[in-house]
Amino acid sequence: MAAQVEALTSATGLISLLDENERELQFYGLTQLNAVTDRFWAEISDAISRIEILYEDETFPHRQLAALVASKIYFHLGEFDDALGFAMGAGELFDLTDTSSYVQTVVNHAIDTYIARRASEASDIDPRLEAVVERMFARCFKSKDYAQIIGIAIETRRLDVLEQALVSGDTQSLLSYVQHECVDLIRSISVQEQVQELLFKVHMQFDTPDYEAVCLCLSKLNHPKKTAEILEMLVKDQNEDKILSAYQIAFDLDANATQEFTKAVVAEFEAASAAGDGASTPATQIASILRGDETLKLHLEFLFRNNKTDMNILNRTCKLLDSRQSLAHNATTFSNAFMHAGTTVDTFLRNNLEWLARASSWSKFSATAALGVIHRGQVKHGFHLLQPYLPVDNTSASPFSEGGAFFALGLIHACHGTEKVVTYLQDALVSYQGQNAEILQHGACLGLGAAGMGSGNEDIATAMMNVLFTDSAVSGEAA
Repeated sequence: MAAQVEALTSATGLISLLDENERELQFYGLTQLNAVTDRFWAEISDAISRIEILYEDETFPHRQLAALVASKIYFHLGEFDDALGFAMGAGELFDLTDTSSYVQTVVNHAIDTYIARRASEASDIDPRLEAVVERMFARCFKSKDYAQIIGIAIETRRLDVLEQALVSGDTQSLLSYVQHECVDLIRSISVQEQVQELLFKVHMQFDTPDYEAVCLCLSKLNHPKKTAEILEMLVKDQNEDKILSAYQIAFDLDANATQEFTKAVVAEFEAASAAGDGASTPATQIASILRGDETLKLHLEFLFRNNKTDMNILNRTCKLLDSRQSLAHNATTFSNAFMHAGTTVDTFLRNNLEWLARASSWSKFSATAALGVIHRGQVKHGFHLLQPYLPVDNTSASPFSEGGAFFALGLIHACHGTEKVVTYLQDALVSYQGQNAEILQHGACLGLGAAGMGSGNEDIATAMMNVLFTDSAVSGEAA
């Protein structure tokens, strides 16, 4: 039979069988057409209406076969919506295990259609489409292709399937895969939260949960109280491994969570433990880590010890370029700032005060702001370092230098803005009037944005909005 099919040079004879009155002859014709569709689809497409009539005839016992043949024809014609519609009508005859381009294309189109319908929260999804997707899930579960299941389940918002996949395979590795590879790619915030809640639920099903991963979920869900309770529980047991785990959680939260969240965790943690009594205990150390004190200290020490900057490059650049040109002056200033970022090494600026004094206007602003890049993390000495450049008694003497100092102050305290710094910069937005006020406000807005980044502070947002409403191009750009 296969040899006869291969020997065919035309499908006309097989197509003519569809006009016979005998059901068996029609069935035989469809069977043979199904086998040669890839070769003679152009010829068979002229008879697509006759195939559709057989499918729509409810008395025809082989309607699914007719649907399959019609689906293949529409696939070759590039009509993927029609191809999917008839493939759904083919039922079990549409073999999802087939690796042909036809099956793969129609299945992909089915999944895309299902994703679109689920995303629009449509209530009238075709049950046949859901059946195709369910069969696809079943095939993946059988082959243990959990990564594909997870991807499709998240895209289609099928959290029930996602949970089944997580508990069916290597749960710990799959949880890590979803958390680090999948969640951030979800566009919908509400779906992200639902997935995080599911991850938290699955994590807590273990006898000894991975508390580091659990706290990461809680930080995404903005549950500082639960996070603080876990940290307190780990510290209270006086178990060395648990205390080390609590330290790691604190470092992870400081690196990944927002200022608003870490401050809330510190408040809850200190209220529930003895972290605020001044004694050096694991609890006080955890609170210090969450505030960023330990991380900043380690970063400063590491960057200072590993500073490999070649000063000859900067000195040579400084001599070759005409410092009277603002572009050249800015380029050298930025090069120095980036090369010494976080190292606290400002030797180049101290040794080239004459060159620095040639800066004018916005070049002077950039040169002063560069100090914030170099001394980033020096939160305990920020005001002292910038004292020569900050205005005195709300009186502006050099607006570009002072505006740059405001920005530098924010950069030093970037993501770790203390109440003192934030209040000082907020006051700077309203304390200066006159023609130079917008330059100072420009620097204060940039500094306030850097210091208050991720803090969720509504007062900062309001202060920025008030600057925007002044309709000043210079200060409004920074706000």
